[in-house]
Amino acid sequence: MAMEGLESIPHITERGKQSEKLPVRYEYARPMFLEISQEDEDTSKDHGQRIILSPRDISRMPWHAGYAETINSGKSLYSNEDQASIQVTHLTLNDSEKDTTTTIPYIMFGIFDGHAGTGAALTAANTLHVHIKEKLNSIKHFVAREKANVVTEDDPGLGCITEPIPTESLVMGTLEEAFAEMDDQIRRERETYRIKGGCTAIVALFLQGKLYISNAGDCRAITLTDDFEKLTELSMDFTPETDRKRLQTLAYLQPQLLGKYFGRIEYQRRLRKKDIGQRVLYRDRHMSGWSYRSVSEDDINRVPMIIGHGKRARLMATIGTTRGFGDHDLEAPGGQWIKPFLTPIPEVRIADLYSQEYKEGDVLVIASDGLWERITNTEAQEIVRETFNSNPLDEKIYTQMARDLVLAARGTFGKKGWRTKKDQIASGDDITVFVIPLCCHQTPVQPGCLGETCDDLLEVNPATYPPSGNPELTDGGAPVRN
Repeated sequence: MAMEGLESIPHITERGKQSEKLPVRYEYARPMFLEISQEDEDTSKDHGQRIILSPRDISRMPWHAGYAETINSGKSLYSNEDQASIQVTHLTLNDSEKDTTTTIPYIMFGIFDGHAGTGAALTAANTLHVHIKEKLNSIKHFVAREKANVVTEDDPGLGCITEPIPTESLVMGTLEEAFAEMDDQIRRERETYRIKGGCTAIVALFLQGKLYISNAGDCRAITLTDDFEKLTELSMDFTPETDRKRLQTLAYLQPQLLGKYFGRIEYQRRLRKKDIGQRVLYRDRHMSGWSYRSVSEDDINRVPMIIGHGKRARLMATIGTTRGFGDHDLEAPGGQWIKPFLTPIPEVRIADLYSQEYKEGDVLVIASDGLWERITNTEAQEIVRETFNSNPLDEKIYTQMARDLVLAARGTFGKKGWRTKKDQIASGDDITVFVIPLCCHQTPVQPGCLGETCDDLLEVNPATYPPSGNPELTDGGAPVRN
C-alpha cells in the first residue's frame, strides 16, 4: 500500500546475487587467539545462552589485554557476525652499508562487525593486516627516522610544494590506502569466492609511541585515563546521520544514484500532499543548520535518502552504517545499488602515547556497536572503574573489564527476554570488546604471545595471501582456510 503522496516502493531484490556454488573464502570460525575447543565453539552458537567467550590462556595475550565476545540473540542463525584480530609483528629495515638490521615492532587490534553474512568480516579479519603491512613497508625508512618530519621529493627548480610532512601523516595515509585495497580485494574475489554481506571495521595500531585508531563504521574507541576521571573519544560513529553531508554531496553530483524513489533533501518531518506549496524545515549538503523551503510535488513523491535518527538512521531505507567493507550486492527498495554511497575509507585519529605517563588503570576500550547501542561512554567508564577497583593487581583484570562490559550490554534472560540490570531492553546484537592497557605500550610483548606473526609471513603479497596449498597457516584472527 502506498503512503499518502508516495508511490509504493518495491521490495528489496537480490539482483546479481552470488552463486551458492562458489566456495567460501574463509570458513566460519571464532578468532584463533581464543584457543577454544570445538565443543566451546558449538556452545557459543546458542542464541539462548549467549555465553561470553574470552581467551583460554589470558597470560599469552599481548600486554595481558582483555577480550570478550558474545553472540547475538538470534538475528543471524548460529553465527556471530563479529570478528576480531590481533597482530604482533614488525618492520625490518636492512642497511647494507653499515651491515645492520633495524626492526620496528608494532601491534594491531581489530574488530570487524559483520552484517548480512559473515563473509566480509572473516575476509577482513584474515587479510587487512597484510595490506597494512605492505603499505607500512613502503614507508619504513621514514618511520625509522628519529626526526618527526619528512620532506617530499625536492625539485631543484621549484622546491617543495608543501610543508614538511609529519611521519604520522604517512602512517595515516598507509592505513587509508590499506582499507581501500581491502574493499577492492573483496570486490575482485567475489568472482571466485562467496563473500556474503559487509562489515564495519576499527583498528588500533600501536607504532613507535603513537596510537592510530582507524574507524570505518559504527564501532567505537575510547580511552579512560587519570584514575578513570578522563574519558577521550578516539572515533566517531559513521551513520547516515553523521555522514549526511558526504552522502548528500554525492547525491547532488550524481543524482542518478538515487533512482526514482529517493530524494537528496532531508526534512524535519515526513511530508504530505497538503504540504505542497508550504514552507518546511530542511537540510541539504552544504548545511549544518536548518532552513525553510517550499515543498514541491516532486518532494512528496520521494523518500529522503536519510531517514531516522541515531541508531535508527537508515540510508535509502536499508542500512544503518555508511563506511566499511563489502556490501557489493546490497540494493535499496526499488533496486538502486547502495554501494556507491558506501566508502571503506576510515577516519584516522592519532594519540601521542609519550605525552603522559600511564598507570595500570589507564586503558583503551574498542568495541563493536553491539556494546555501544546499550552502553554509553560514561556507563562504560563506570563499569571499568568498578571492575578495576575490585582487584587492581590481578593480571586478568583487563579480561574481567571486557567481560563486565559485555555482560552489562547483553544483560540476563528472563520472562521479558534479555534485559539489563536496569530492566531495560538489552543488546540483541553480537558484542565484541577489547580492553588494552596503555601503560604497556613501550613494553615488548612476551615471546610466544597470541597473534604473533610467523617470520615467513612478514613479507607477503595480499593478492596471493594466503599461500595456496597451505590452508592451515594462521594469524591472530580467524583460521586462515581456503
